[in-house]
Amino acid sequence: MTTSSIILVSYLCIVIITALFGNALIALVIVKKRLLQNVHYYFILNLLVANFLNALLKIPTSILLRIDRNWYPHYGVCYFTTPLGVLFGSASVLTLSAVAINRYLVISSPFSYTDKMPPAFAKTILAGIWAGSLALAIPPTTWRSKDYICSSGAVSKEHELTEILYFVLALWMFVIIIPSIIMFVTYFKIYLIARNHAQRMHQQHSNTYTPTDQQTRRRRRDLKAAIVLAVIGGIFIVCWLPFFVVQSIHKFSTHRIDPIYFSIFMCFMYTNAALDPIVLILFNSEIRMAFIRVFCKRFYRVDPHSNSAVSTFQGLNNNNHS
Repeated sequence: MTTSSIILVSYLCIVIITALFGNALIALVIVKKRLLQNVHYYFILNLLVANFLNALLKIPTSILLRIDRNWYPHYGVCYFTTPLGVLFGSASVLTLSAVAINRYLVISSPFSYTDKMPPAFAKTILAGIWAGSLALAIPPTTWRSKDYICSSGAVSKEHELTEILYFVLALWMFVIIIPSIIMFVTYFKIYLIARNHAQRMHQQHSNTYTPTDQQTRRRRRDLKAAIVLAVIGGIFIVCWLPFFVVQSIHKFSTHRIDPIYFSIFMCFMYTNAALDPIVLILFNSEIRMAFIRVFCKRFYRVDPHSNSAVSTFQGLNNNNHS
């Protein structure tokens, strides 16, 4: 193995470990602390599952290809592993699109559309997301022969038009373009709503606690959740778009891409699976507090009213000084 291959394999191993533990821990927190009572977390949990499966089943195949391009024991294995990248990537971005629409409906119509989506309806949406992802991932396995299915990026001349149509009309449209438009439009509208809300709040001078204040606090909480999801959606596009561009040039252009750039953008794409749980635990206060209650309850005392954690060591020190 070359030095660049060793660096690539080492980095992907770190990504796999981070993604597996990060997504599994946050998913455990969501289930254990019963955050699923809020249907919003059905979508978050689905995103974590897609990231976890991507790190478990797909990213290791890229490592094996770097070590030995003929690692697979039988070409039939490639018919299973090849669609996984599109499957899990599609499931992630379609989930982000669905949750963006849900956040917009909650924020734009807080009275007519409360955050009480029936769990059965949310599960139906998620089932549709996975069905759609399978529909995007499976087609290449129907026309790629065993000589090409295990060759990363290879396109047979016999099916070149089919590959172009699939890559442009299916992958580009449903994994990059349409989800990007959905997320940009919905989060831009949420931004406009937040700006108008801030202007109205600036005009208010009463500090008394009223039902309007309670609604305002909920609106702020919904806006913060939307901001976190917008960041996650933006990270997905930033991580996946460069690889799609490079892959398109590599497949359908006479220009040859330097393998080092291909490897770098592939690492960007896979890094997305490890970044989502980090963003959630850093910027989602509800998940962060639930995480502390589950894993750090021996060392932290969580104040449910202030939504903050206080170190028990600090409390002991304060007692000793008094």
